[in-house]
Amino acid sequence: MADQKLIVVLGATGNQGSSVVNTFLKDTAWRVRGITRNPSSAKAKALSARGVEVVQADMDDVSSLSVAFRDANAVFVVSDFWGIYGALAQQNKDTSEKPLNLLAGEIELQQLKNAIDAASQVPGLERFVLSTLSNVTKWSREKYTHVYHFDLKARASAYVEEAHPEQWAKTSLFQAGLFLNTYVESPNFIPQKASTNISQNADGIAHFITTMAADFKLPWIAAEEDTGPFVKALVQEKPGKNLIAYREWATLREMVKAFQNASETKSEVVVAPRDEPNEFLPPDLKLEIDEGFLYFEEFGYEGRDDPTVVHPSQLENPPKLDTMEQYFRKLDFSRIFSA
Repeated sequence: MADQKLIVVLGATGNQGSSVVNTFLKDTAWRVRGITRNPSSAKAKALSARGVEVVQADMDDVSSLSVAFRDANAVFVVSDFWGIYGALAQQNKDTSEKPLNLLAGEIELQQLKNAIDAASQVPGLERFVLSTLSNVTKWSREKYTHVYHFDLKARASAYVEEAHPEQWAKTSLFQAGLFLNTYVESPNFIPQKASTNISQNADGIAHFITTMAADFKLPWIAAEEDTGPFVKALVQEKPGKNLIAYREWATLREMVKAFQNASETKSEVVVAPRDEPNEFLPPDLKLEIDEGFLYFEEFGYEGRDDPTVVHPSQLENPPKLDTMEQYFRKLDFSRIFSA
């Protein structure tokens, strides 16, 4: 269709990007260009088979992004702190001067600046949606300063406004809540028993072991399902939104209750002391995660003092999403408990 608009999606094969692709593919008013570093991957080929224009680009290469963004009406940008950290860890980077997580955050920030700069040069751009998170250092009044996977994204958001005011006028921010899939996939978070790694305990109870308090409200999202509907709402509404995106606003204990209902397995939260070492996390990441949890409890995941934050109910057309329990009911629990 000659009058179709074009949305360009960075990270098209990842959790957030794939959800945006899936959502816009359902709307014949839009065509979708998916950006990936490896267009020959199985995931990229699957996107191409579904009608996505798959284009190679690298967030470290501004020129490749400029080509990828050409003619876009809307652009969605997401970054991958954890992927960068993992790659650096495999390279055995020297951490004597700078911890690995700070280095990862700085690389992520530069990648986001590259994408922002490239998008600012697109003449017909109408909407720019940036996946970001709250500024922990700022909203905790410098009490917590090591949550780099939040702070460096927040600095990228500020960069749009500072460096490209015309682009800022077309921008909305998408803050994804806590990923539900983290609690069924990540070795550090899924139900486990300390003696034999990940499983149910001998008493049949699935223990979610964490250093986070269990009884304060948090935003929960199924990023691979929910990101697209939220991004589409942001694209269709007036710009200037700073959205904290979630399907349920619930405590950790309520999330585990939803898991219990879906799995029909008794499940509970076990709050571990913060001063104990973690077999899955090196010290730099443990500090980052622990400070992040404290920030969530004291100042809000979204930085509750930030006056610009809006919740899904404040959107003009908030998407209708499933519940946490519905998400969990689709899982293979035998895989989770036998990993």
